Amino acid sequence: MKKTVLGFAILLGCGTTDEQPPGPETLPDLTVPAKPENGLQVITPIFENIQPGMDYEVCTWTDQFLTATTDVISTLAFQNEPPGHHVVLYYTLDKQPPGTQRVCTDTDMASFRFVSGNGSNGEENRAPGNLVFRIPEGAQLVVNHHYLNATDQVLRGQVALNMNFADPGNYIPAGNMAVVDTSIQVPIGKSSHDFECAFDKTYKFWYILPHMHEWGTHINVDLTRAGTTERLFDTDWDPSYAFHPPDMRLDPANPMVVNAGDKLAVHCEWDNDTGRQLSFGFEMCLSFGMTVDDQGFGSRQCNQGVWNPF
Repeated sequence: MKKTVLGFAILLGCGTTDEQPPGPETLPDLTVPAKPENGLQVITPIFENIQPGMDYEVCTWTDQFLTATTDVISTLAFQNEPPGHHVVLYYTLDKQPPGTQRVCTDTDMASFRFVSGNGSNGEENRAPGNLVFRIPEGAQLVVNHHYLNATDQVLRGQVALNMNFADPGNYIPAGNMAVVDTSIQVPIGKSSHDFECAFDKTYKFWYILPHMHEWGTHINVDLTRAGTTERLFDTDWDPSYAFHPPDMRLDPANPMVVNAGDKLAVHCEWDNDTGRQLSFGFEMCLSFGMTVDDQGFGSRQCNQGVWNPF
C-alpha cells in the first residue's frame, strides 16, 4: 500500500540528507535510535516539572498529517527512566497545532484512536503474520507518554519513537482491546478488586496479557465461553511485570475466538505500602489484548462494563 507523509520539520525525521536541520533538544539520558529507512521518527518536546509522587499522562500532537491510508508494521519507543513508564501512538482526526503538548484531558482522549503501545526501553511492538496497524488518510499522529515519578526529585521527561511502514501488500489490520476499570482506588494496605465485561461482538484474539503496577501482588484473568470458564492467567505479580508481563500469544491464523455474551473477568490484589490511596495511573488492573480485525471493528475498550472506541 502506498504511503505518503507530509511535514518533517519541528518534531520528526525520515531518512537522511546531506544537510539536516538541527534536531530538537534531547535529554542526555534519552536513547535516540537510528531513524528508520522506511518510516518516521518522533522526538517529543521535553516535558518539564514532573513532581515527586505524581504521575502524568502527556499528549503531544505531532506535525505528521498522513495523506494516504498507512500500514505500520512495527513501533519502538524510548523514554528516559525515571520517570518514563510507557508510550502509546494514537491518531486523531480532531487536529491541533503541531507541537501542542499538555497533560491529556478526557476530551483529548475521546478523540484519539489507538495505533500501537510500547514500553519505555526500546522493545519493538511488531504485528505478526499479515497483520498491520492501520492509520486512515487525513489523520494527525499523537504521542501519549506516561510519566510516574516515584523519586523525591523534580524530573523531566521525553520520548523518541520510531514507526516502521509495512512493505506494499495485502494486510489485515490488528485491533487492540482493553478490559479495564479506571475508577479503581487502591486503599492503604492489602486490598482486592473484581470486575468483568461481557463481549459485545465476536472478536479473534492473537495476543492477551494482564497488567498491574508495582503494588500488585496477584492477578487472575478468567474467560467464560459458552458457559465454560478458562483461567488465562493466575499470576503472583512481580514489579518487573509492569514492563515485561506474562502474555499469551497465538497464531493469527488460529486465534482465540470469543462471541457476544462471552465474559472476561479480572481479579486484582494489592499491598499498598505508600501511606496514601492510589488512583488509576499509579496502580492499574486490566487485561489488554490484540485481535485479528477482519471485520473492521477497530480498537475497543470495555471500561466498567461499557464498550467504547479505544
